[in-house]
Amino acid sequence: MEVTTDFNWILNIANNVIIIHKPQKVIFSGNEINRKLLGDNDNLRRSIILDYFDEAIQSTVKTLLDKVWKEKEREVLRIDSLQLYFFPAEYNGEEHIMISTDDTIYERSRIEHELSERVKELECLYQVSSVFENARRMEDALELSIPALINGLQFREYAQAIIEIDGKLYGDKECLTLQNRVLRERIVTDEKVRGFVQVGYTINAPFVKEEEKLLYEVSIIISNRLEKSDRNREQQEQRKQLIIQNRKLKHLTDICAKSRKRLETLFNAITDSIFVIDRDYHIEISNNLNISDKGQCYKQQFNTTAPCSHCPAKKSFETKENCSEEMKLGNQYYLMQAYPIFNDDGEVEKVLEIVRNITREKKVDLQLLQNDKLASLGKLVSGIAHEINNPNTFIRGNIKIVKESVSDILPILDDYVKSHPDTKIARLNYDLWRENIPLLIDDMQGGTNRIKKIVDGLRNFARKDEGLLNDNVDFNEVITSSIRLTENQVKRFATVELDLEENLPLFKGNRQKLDQVVVNLVLNAVEAIEGTNGRIQISSKHLKPTNEILIVVKDNGSGIDEQ
Repeated sequence: MEVTTDFNWILNIANNVIIIHKPQKVIFSGNEINRKLLGDNDNLRRSIILDYFDEAIQSTVKTLLDKVWKEKEREVLRIDSLQLYFFPAEYNGEEHIMISTDDTIYERSRIEHELSERVKELECLYQVSSVFENARRMEDALELSIPALINGLQFREYAQAIIEIDGKLYGDKECLTLQNRVLRERIVTDEKVRGFVQVGYTINAPFVKEEEKLLYEVSIIISNRLEKSDRNREQQEQRKQLIIQNRKLKHLTDICAKSRKRLETLFNAITDSIFVIDRDYHIEISNNLNISDKGQCYKQQFNTTAPCSHCPAKKSFETKENCSEEMKLGNQYYLMQAYPIFNDDGEVEKVLEIVRNITREKKVDLQLLQNDKLASLGKLVSGIAHEINNPNTFIRGNIKIVKESVSDILPILDDYVKSHPDTKIARLNYDLWRENIPLLIDDMQGGTNRIKKIVDGLRNFARKDEGLLNDNVDFNEVITSSIRLTENQVKRFATVELDLEENLPLFKGNRQKLDQVVVNLVLNAVEAIEGTNGRIQISSKHLKPTNEILIVVKDNGSGIDEQ
């Protein structure tokens, strides 16, 4: 079997090609292209490429050749019906130019060039990625990525590159002075511009789209690595903070354990019987050593076989409200108080019941005992207010000094930062710190003033009441003071809306009793509100015709039972 191989395509390429060595020396020319350029004198070979063309277009040919030599781009020249393709070529390690009348050769060269550029681009991206993947420090990776980036450009021998991150430069700083032929891409993390990567040529050479894409991909690699580095730094910082918080939590746990022990001691020292019961009246917790944590409360406390006829715990389960009842058993009097304990669904799950033997008080004077109790409570509140007011007074005085000091220091820092723009205070950029430090000081000052108002309200509320009507009362002040005292109980269930008439006339009265009236009205309103969307409205008005002051407290709760 005879096999015939057709090599005509090789001869066709050779016949349609002229190869030129710098600057214009012809080292090979094909027969077909000779005939097309020189006519029938195909046996006449030329050693200089310009001799193949008429004098009228030799200048155009020379300009085109110089452009191909310099910019390494492909060009096309049309002469009458003849179309010539000029493109750079490398042979035996030296640069040449090929001229062909066959567009297939031109297209093959173009494709080969694009593939070569693509390979160079991929090698560059691989090298840059590898550098950022393996370098231990971000600074080392940025320095090492500069040569890899330059190797990915067309004219790397004339290329310069520079990277700026957070104001610090890496690479050839002369690249910043290049005015023409410069490409730049921003480096962005979390929508914040951190810097840029820039390349430029020292010669007047154009950039191609592949180089623009390459620079964009490099900027993405750097941005991603920066984000990863920032996350690692944040995680380390968070870990440090967690360690600190863990230590604080351990300290607080120790304090809570001590407080719990003191509370248990106090709880057990109370002479009244205190216990928590469920809906079946089973005791879960008790401070009375004679009452076990098992069995029904009525059996353990009173040795009866059924709940009391006026059991406050039963009412508290049904009404979801605090209940109090007095009971006589034999010749003993008891005061029983029940307080509902709610679950997450707002239902009464348990009841805290306090049973006090009030036989002696009944014989003496129940009201006198109650007054003594309130007096003791007032002393306790007054003492607590005093303990809070002492350090708060110290803090208020110091904050004024701190505020004045910061005001004096800020101009000095502003001048310093002008020559040291990278200055950070408390790990914050100076501009951010400069903007927020006055606000922080004002917030602290406002907080201490608020503590003082609350302490003053506690003192007024806990002040010993002798029942005299000799206070100059501003009822608007009574209302605002009462709101501060009840804020913690109210804010979880309702918002308070005030409509207070200004400049209410003062009157003689008992400030403390009026405080107690408003506090009780507000707390009763909270207890009547279901859910967390409650609204309490308090208004004051001077009725001039009768010279009376009208105070209205309204809520959107369930209201008062008809009975």
